[in-house]
Amino acid sequence: MKNRLPKEEGEIRVEQKSTKKFKLNISFGIINGVVSALQTFWFILYIKEHLGSEAYGYISVINGIVGTLLVISSAVASMGTRYILVNIGKNNTEEAKRYFNSELVAMIISGISIFLIGILITLNLHSVMNVRPEFYSEVQILFLMTIFSFSLQLLSSPFSASFFYTNELYITYVMYTLDYVTRIVVTIILFSNNLSVLWSAAVATDVVYLVMLLFYVYYSYRKLSELNIDFSYFRLAHLFNLIKSGIWIAVSSAGNMLLSSLNIYFANILCGVLITGVYASIMQFNIVSVMVLTVLVNSLLPKMFKLYSANQTKKLYNYTIYAMHLSTLVLSIISGGIIVFGNDFMGFWMGNDFKGYQLLIFLTVVHLPITLPSQILNQSFTVINKVKMPAIATIVFGVLNLVFALFFTKLLNLGIYGIVTSSLMVQVLRDNVFYPFYFSKITSIYSWKLLSPILSGVFGIIIMICISKIVYTLIAPSTLFLFVIDSVLSGGMGVLILWILSKKNLMKEF
Repeated sequence: MKNRLPKEEGEIRVEQKSTKKFKLNISFGIINGVVSALQTFWFILYIKEHLGSEAYGYISVINGIVGTLLVISSAVASMGTRYILVNIGKNNTEEAKRYFNSELVAMIISGISIFLIGILITLNLHSVMNVRPEFYSEVQILFLMTIFSFSLQLLSSPFSASFFYTNELYITYVMYTLDYVTRIVVTIILFSNNLSVLWSAAVATDVVYLVMLLFYVYYSYRKLSELNIDFSYFRLAHLFNLIKSGIWIAVSSAGNMLLSSLNIYFANILCGVLITGVYASIMQFNIVSVMVLTVLVNSLLPKMFKLYSANQTKKLYNYTIYAMHLSTLVLSIISGGIIVFGNDFMGFWMGNDFKGYQLLIFLTVVHLPITLPSQILNQSFTVINKVKMPAIATIVFGVLNLVFALFFTKLLNLGIYGIVTSSLMVQVLRDNVFYPFYFSKITSIYSWKLLSPILSGVFGIIIMICISKIVYTLIAPSTLFLFVIDSVLSGGMGVLILWILSKKNLMKEF
């Protein structure tokens, strides 16, 4: 027993260090998410006040266009991280080097190619989007700056594997938080000096992302020196593996657009401009939830890669369920609060014209604690490298969403409520039926426990709605100050109660 004690103490210290890093990742990730949300809400109002209501629309459209141009490159980058970490976990350093340098070459070529395409689009911007003459030159500059920042992100991606390897993702969150703060500061400085331009935030992001790229290279060199830049390790076969898997990730992203992002486009075509503006504003609540989920998933990924690399399928299966339970806990608190306080928030944020859509808010967010946690299963597919079937299924469900939307809006005359109902139904089918079934199939483990996070999501959101309703009744949010008080009280009580109820289940994985 004495001979084993040092080893056991060492393992305990490793676990304690891992838990500490996990908490740091979550904490800084949530801070980053809060700052990001505040920055977005502030920026929309600031641009609207100084440049008009349609000005922010140009920024949204350009982000969408650039994101679409880079969807395949981004997918290849995400798979590159997967191949690097899995091979490092299996102590196959030479193979990890090949994937690292192959991905780096792909990102360099992709970044240059996309930037050249961006220049061509900029010179012919009128053929891509409608822009008022007074904004034309600013939108051109904004497009190039946005392309540049996205390209810098791609170049950083091979080096980002080092943060997953050390489980120190909180460092990246600090960098992203700096970006959001810099956007605000630079925008205020430029606008205060009579330079009210659309690209104020974009130029701030370009500078921060350039600094981030340099820091990523330095950090990777210090923490994961095995992955040195050496283009002699470039292999076409490895690049092909990245592209082959990456294309299916890109297909999945396209399907997700049909399930969520294009809902606003469907609303514009099928329901009219006014209600589309309201719906687009309400959809910001979903973005907050997705952002929080992304933080959780990224914090959980290092251990998922570690378990998969060690061929511990059973533990990976159980850890995935644990991760889903943790996500339902957090998302229940957010969604329950939005359902009760969302209408008042819309009034404070966008004005009274945007109030009175409680049902629309309810249908938009009520399913998030039930469906979004299944995206952790989707990440497991990436870890295991089983991405083809989920990608095809997502496209199928995306098309089904379009069919249902047309049926509900045109034949049943449900309007915007038909679109959100269609999205809700299809996401439940994909996330709560197909994803669990496929995960059980590829792991060869069939257990009712995989469905338990769904029940936790239903249970959690009911509790949070009840808590928020009680607080709302006791302290009516008639002013912004009282609204903040209500939100803090409801959120704090929700965290405490749901954590106590689920503590035993959540803590057993650590």
